[in-house]
Amino acid sequence: MAGVWKRDGTVAVTNGSKKVTGTGTTFADAKNGVAKGHLFCMTTGTTVDLYEVDYVVSNTELHLVQAFRGTTGTGKAYEIITTFSDSIPEFARKLNASLSYYQSQSDMVQQLFTSDAAEITVTAPDGTTHKLIPWKRVTSEGEGQAARAKAEADKAAASAALATDVVRDSAMPLPDVWSPLVDSLRLVTGKGKEIKVGEDVVARRWEFERLSAATERQKDGKLRLVPAGEPRYEGGALVKERGSTNLYFPHNGSTSTATRGTVETTAGSGLLGETVTTKFRENTELGGHYLNLTSVSGFTVGDDVSITVELIPLRVGMDRIRLGSNDMATTGTSVDITADQLGKPLQITHRSTMTASSLRAFVWPNVGGSSSWQGDGSLDFEILSVQVEKGSPTSLIPTTTAAATRAAESVWLPGPANSPGYGKSRTYAFEFELISPSTSGYITFICDGAYPTRTFLGIWSDGQLQVSNDYVKAYATQYTLKKRNVISASFDYDGGYVMFSLNGGPIVKSSVPCAIKPGLAEVPYERLEIGTLGNGGHQCSVRIRNFRQWNRPSSEAQLRAIK
Repeated sequence: MAGVWKRDGTVAVTNGSKKVTGTGTTFADAKNGVAKGHLFCMTTGTTVDLYEVDYVVSNTELHLVQAFRGTTGTGKAYEIITTFSDSIPEFARKLNASLSYYQSQSDMVQQLFTSDAAEITVTAPDGTTHKLIPWKRVTSEGEGQAARAKAEADKAAASAALATDVVRDSAMPLPDVWSPLVDSLRLVTGKGKEIKVGEDVVARRWEFERLSAATERQKDGKLRLVPAGEPRYEGGALVKERGSTNLYFPHNGSTSTATRGTVETTAGSGLLGETVTTKFRENTELGGHYLNLTSVSGFTVGDDVSITVELIPLRVGMDRIRLGSNDMATTGTSVDITADQLGKPLQITHRSTMTASSLRAFVWPNVGGSSSWQGDGSLDFEILSVQVEKGSPTSLIPTTTAAATRAAESVWLPGPANSPGYGKSRTYAFEFELISPSTSGYITFICDGAYPTRTFLGIWSDGQLQVSNDYVKAYATQYTLKKRNVISASFDYDGGYVMFSLNGGPIVKSSVPCAIKPGLAEVPYERLEIGTLGNGGHQCSVRIRNFRQWNRPSSEAQLRAIK
């Protein structure tokens, strides 16, 4: 008897990729198509490898939740178990939890007034517990005790009412646009690029574009080369970087020269799977022992340039490494090396302005607190990568025999389909990490529209943390950023203000009510973008996750409660 699993055609798979390409397949067949949650199976000998299907693009293309672990190949047989599918909306869990908490507060008040027990235990909103005398017992034991107990009951009732108010005031409805951005571009709610199975829309996602490959940092510290057009995720967040060019080649530093030492290219474990790496070994002379990176030309005096070197310190007694160049206004950046840092990868960046048209950088260790010492032939450090680029530092762009460019990444949603409208109230919230600003000094998290009628959240070139609609803004000049941060912001056009909270902290509010500039019509631009200050300008580098948009304003309590 023929099976019911899908086996038609063959597939091509690539180790480390989530994409599956079919030949003669019917993944999107309306009668027996593949859906999210189905199992994709590959059999090799007696081993069966299982993967969860994420979404289907067409009859000949689907994507997996997990990257393919097997051997790259084409014409491979496969099976897809299509007899079940299961999905539980995350927002249902959160809504249920909020309602349960609200009910528990109501139950406590009811118990306080109706219980026959000698005393009851109630839990305050901050999690502390308190023992109280029920009202029925108070009224049965005399007026004096009743008066004292009534005061306690009033306090308890006020506390419960306050808790109820906090729950009510801080609760937020399901976002109009919601995207976790943890490992995919999918939207939970909102309008975006449609993913279909047959004629059915099974998912919507952000639009994404990058016209070159790029590197993605893995959990083990190594790098994965991500193909053009495929988004990157690091630490459970979407990576969005500006374009840049690595002017240094090859990136492994193998063409470097040495002062009082030698450059060795021997067996090692490179960031991208290379089997040889570059090492610097000091000689036995007295003096400074350092590595001279190959000269890079083509600069103009005053150019803003970053040098980034990833290396592994190896020499016992090394207590500092200095990276720099005498061709820059500030000649170097030093990093202290502790004993537990030896043998572990370390990334050093030096950024300054050029004082010459070419750049010759050095990597100069200190031993025993000195930049000059009696060498003993030790291996000082291993070079994993070198990058020289204009502007702030970005992720590694691999090079071999010439400079190489990583194209800018664009991430956007259709603005009109998701926006509440020009001059209409809204709330945004998301988590972010800074990588580096644009070459002009701006860091924009999100921007809806184009100047001078944008709505955006970001850090201005003067360092202000700013939430603005190009006319009214809330801003802070003194703030503290963590490695990962949460920002929530509200634009209340109904008599309220522009305001925001960073990491649940105090509310920062505009000095005047939120409004659009009188007589100014909206500039047509149909995108809500990540990492750009509107119309693709001032591209910066950030990590973003858990993006949410509500087409309504929020209270101060709500903004501070958003996580």
